Amino acid sequence: MVQNNSDGAVQLAYVGSRTSRHREGKGSGVEVFTLSGTEPLWTKIQTLRMDNPTFLIRSPNQQALYVAHGDSTQVSVLDIQATGHIRHRATVDSGGVNPVHLALSPGGEFLMVANHNSGTVASLPIRPDQTLGKPSSVLELIGELGPHRRDQNGPKPHQVVFDNAGQFALVPDKGTDSIFVLEIADDGTLTMDPGRTVRLREMSGPRHIVFGPDGVSAFSVEEFRSTVTRYDWDALRGRLTPRQVLSSLPDNMTGESRGAEIAIDPAGTHLYVSNRGGPGDHTPGGYFPDTIGVFAISPTGLGNARWVETLGIRPRFFSFDPSGSTLLVAHERGHSIAAHHVSADTGDLGPGVVVATTGSPVAIVRHELLPV
Repeated sequence: MVQNNSDGAVQLAYVGSRTSRHREGKGSGVEVFTLSGTEPLWTKIQTLRMDNPTFLIRSPNQQALYVAHGDSTQVSVLDIQATGHIRHRATVDSGGVNPVHLALSPGGEFLMVANHNSGTVASLPIRPDQTLGKPSSVLELIGELGPHRRDQNGPKPHQVVFDNAGQFALVPDKGTDSIFVLEIADDGTLTMDPGRTVRLREMSGPRHIVFGPDGVSAFSVEEFRSTVTRYDWDALRGRLTPRQVLSSLPDNMTGESRGAEIAIDPAGTHLYVSNRGGPGDHTPGGYFPDTIGVFAISPTGLGNARWVETLGIRPRFFSFDPSGSTLLVAHERGHSIAAHHVSADTGDLGPGVVVATTGSPVAIVRHELLPV
């Protein structure tokens, strides 16, 4: 399923987790696993203890990890050593409260941070040694709040994604039911044109967005309404135009659910979205609340939807392996990571195999360790 390359390269996975008690976190920090092609289970080789490492991304030179500490005001830099083990190097200010997502600017000069609770997006300069400087720019998002009393009490950015041309950054915001379009200057200054902001359905809660490989389409998942929205993207003017909205849930899914992650397969033919249900019990309709939805992508829109039950509770995060043949799913409340085979012909997901048992996993970064 996931394997060592024939050239002897070692395949690694870095897993971030929830650790705080008030979030019911059972994690220990960032864990390092080796992956084997002959055995389905991953082997843990290290635990680096730290608070709420809830999002991970590799540095521009691929030799360091940047870590967002959820519910805090900090981002850390971890060195990736020759053995694949990690070591803490530095911790810096995130430019806001509760950093939930990190992204690299197109040229790799800045680390972009979505600070969920303070409603800010920050750019942190990346130094030649891959450490981070103080925020170059902190942009406060402004928009009309949605009606949800608890979850929409202010702007709530949850992601930063650059378009394929690298000119604009899209920021889905759960608090304002909006997607903001930002630009970043050479010095890291962030600007926002309110005329480019897209307002979605009231109390939809856009969470994540992904661009299609064609560069002219985009798709978002809405957390509160459990919907998927398709857009046309004008890369010259930096404008999104909504074209289609579908439920991310099966018709007979009657229980509570919230959308989480969204991704497109490397071939660009299928869209995947995770649905997080309740405590894990079955609904009257017979569907397990936690599912991965698969949608076929065609020139006319999304269709031919089908769903696969996950092997754990709360699939907050998932990602493809480098080949695109396996979907790795992290179950925040199921305390496991599962691997689903992806059919190259149909895009369908296999039933899945649990490859690791670990506390409250919420982020996975794959890494290849080349032989010396």
